[in-house]
Amino acid sequence: MKRIRTFALNVALLTITSLVMRSIAVGFNVYISGKLGDAGMGLFTLVMSVYGFSVTLALSGVNLAATRLTAEAAGHESDISVRVGMRRCLTYGASFGLLSGTLLFTLAEPIGLKLLNDARTLDSLRILAFSLPFVSISSAVSGYFTAVRRVAKSSSSQVVGQLVRIMATAWLLSVFLPSGIGYACFAVSAGAVISETVTFVYIYILYRHDLKNHYNGPGALEKNITHRLFGIAIPVALTTYVRSGLLTVEHLLIPVGLRKHGDSGERSLATYGVLHGMVFPIVLFPMSFLSAFAGMLVPELAEAKARGNFPRINGIASRVYQISLLFAVGIAGYMMSFSVDLGYAIYNNGEAAEFIRIMAPLIPVMYIDHITDGMLKGLGEQLYIMRVNIFDASLSCLLVWIVLPMAGIKGYVAIIFIAEIINTALSIARLLTIVELKCKIFRWLILPLLCIAGSASCIHMITEISDIVIGSPAVFFILRTALTGVLYVLFLRLTNSLSGEDARWIRSIFVK
Repeated sequence: MKRIRTFALNVALLTITSLVMRSIAVGFNVYISGKLGDAGMGLFTLVMSVYGFSVTLALSGVNLAATRLTAEAAGHESDISVRVGMRRCLTYGASFGLLSGTLLFTLAEPIGLKLLNDARTLDSLRILAFSLPFVSISSAVSGYFTAVRRVAKSSSSQVVGQLVRIMATAWLLSVFLPSGIGYACFAVSAGAVISETVTFVYIYILYRHDLKNHYNGPGALEKNITHRLFGIAIPVALTTYVRSGLLTVEHLLIPVGLRKHGDSGERSLATYGVLHGMVFPIVLFPMSFLSAFAGMLVPELAEAKARGNFPRINGIASRVYQISLLFAVGIAGYMMSFSVDLGYAIYNNGEAAEFIRIMAPLIPVMYIDHITDGMLKGLGEQLYIMRVNIFDASLSCLLVWIVLPMAGIKGYVAIIFIAEIINTALSIARLLTIVELKCKIFRWLILPLLCIAGSASCIHMITEISDIVIGSPAVFFILRTALTGVLYVLFLRLTNSLSGEDARWIRSIFVK
């Protein structure tokens, strides 16, 4: 019972943290997009795509390695193995972080001029290189806190880091923005470096204090710690290198393909910035509620599998799929119905509103893929996930290279749909070879679609008939959103898509 309560509390903490972080991130994106404009967001997103690959090299699987080594040593009650394992993980992380930072700083000029075709990116790439050692070490420590089930500490570091980033970026933009878009991108990048530095100092202090209080005893030192570290981290690292590299190539090809289609350089950057810098943060924002499940399912399912408790695995998988589908269908229906309100309320951008409406039907696919990957990782299928992701990224790159010059942004949207559906189908097919899933399509998918359609229609009808705006447009928008959610849950309960037992299970996650 204590383990269940701990799991529920950790899920609740991760959910709240993820929600807060995504809320801050969306607000930050709104602020940045207002300062940089569409073309500036496109330029900054290009820089971050290269930085994303550098982060992958810096991490090199250290988070999973720290989690696994610490959990195993703690399970064997070997305090010294926890300490030694973490020292080696920190050394591993620092080494790859320094390597990645050195490469990014050294290669900034050829990357900026040859790959990104924009000299304005050089200073941003160089300053971001200094953050990479801090990113990798912080990731190792975060893996430690996940293993020992004290996620509140790593969660608090994320919040602190994001708040520092906002304050630092706002100040730096006030200094550099008048000099142009390139300097503005540098300011945002420098804000990220300051944030990662503060996050590292904060989480490392928490780690040292936690280690001293909980793992200060002796115990028998486990064998082959370094060998096990590399055995866990290197396979994950190699596959993530390939996938991240392919994703970076895909992002670099998008503006090029749009220009070949006939868009100007600034216009292609603007379209790219709207889709990736504005729309995707909104579409993926509600995934905060599922990310906690995806993370905490890893140790939960791994333990059940180690004990051979497959009925528990089957039960967890069925329940998680049910709740995830109810949630994802509701979000998709809401975003499709209120896309114009979302686009203008958040960004005051009609193009963003249109992209939100177009991407909304893909939301259930993306959300289910996310939760399926979490379950597969818990069942030891992380390498399969990576192979699927590499195939997905390879297919996307090929299609972007071929289709974009002919079809433009419409072709790219079609590519996103094709790649996501294939990726999700392959992941679900793998899960079904391990888990006996009791899937009820009508109750989990068809009825929720009808419920969210009815909810949104009722709100639209009431709004049009009454023709009354309560308070400011923002307050009225929030009120309509809340009422849509209430009606959706009510309709789910009336149709028994969400039973009383289901409601109690969800409540148990958030109430200790």
